[in-house]
Amino acid sequence: MLRSTGGKYRDSFFVQEEWCYQDEDSKDLRTIDLLASLTVYDYEALRNETQPRVRPALNILVECKQSQLPYVFFDAGLGSHWRGDFPTIAGVPNDAITVYTDDDPSTWTEPLIAALGLRLHPFQSAPRFCHTLSKCVRKGADLELSGSDAYNGLVLPLVKSLKHFVKTMAPPPTAWYFDCHLAVAVAVLDAPMLSAGSGDGGIVLTAAPWVRVLRHEYKEGDHRFDREMMCFIDVVHKDFFGTYLKEHLVPFAEQFGQCVLRHPTEVAVGTGFISGMEKDSWSNLEERLKPRPFVNARRSSRIAGNIFKALFGRLWR
Repeated sequence: MLRSTGGKYRDSFFVQEEWCYQDEDSKDLRTIDLLASLTVYDYEALRNETQPRVRPALNILVECKQSQLPYVFFDAGLGSHWRGDFPTIAGVPNDAITVYTDDDPSTWTEPLIAALGLRLHPFQSAPRFCHTLSKCVRKGADLELSGSDAYNGLVLPLVKSLKHFVKTMAPPPTAWYFDCHLAVAVAVLDAPMLSAGSGDGGIVLTAAPWVRVLRHEYKEGDHRFDREMMCFIDVVHKDFFGTYLKEHLVPFAEQFGQCVLRHPTEVAVGTGFISGMEKDSWSNLEERLKPRPFVNARRSSRIAGNIFKALFGRLWR
């Protein structure tokens, strides 16, 4: 299906089967089923122009599972759980943009997806959300729910492979040109998918062809705000996978690519300028985002020196 599905700029995905990654805990080499890649900008139209500084691409890490027994997702509702750092960004020095403004000395650090105006795209809020999932397993003549089977067999490989993908795509410090990868972890199930939610009579089970699983993960970081992350996994039924690709993921990725090409400098350097952020730091960020104006280093140093002297001149005398 991937090899016969494309977008505006490419006829199909490039598919690498049995994509290898290193387990961050054991350091063993493991594999996931597929890594699929799609160019989301018009390479042919830009051939005779200056090469874009940032080249956008969509990458899907896929793990497939088959079961006669259902997977159960404990419903956390629709898009109220959106975060600005989904999907994962790889291949550029920063996955956020530090925004400077003209009406406040403060700066705003916006996740790249939010800075590019994609936080309210329908792809962000379309599926059901869940934090906990289980798989039905047999225990003699009975059935029971196993959270460990679902986590170890489905969630953990995708989370670890996504982290490895980000590391492998990290650019060297001297890079000027970048490939900006929109990386999405997708579990494709050939199994019944049930969403469990509360109803008037107790727990209500409904069929759910697409569920977004959120997992809280710890990571090393110097600052306390850098020591945690949220990992997102789209779990999709195999019969819905074509719809998921063509109507949801690929259109989102193509809009992402257009936004990246409009702001290559901001994405490449990780800084930008938006006028009036103190007054309005929420609406139309992508339309207002511009490269940060160049500040003359000598003039900046002279101003800083004058401020220092004004503050501490009496001590010098």
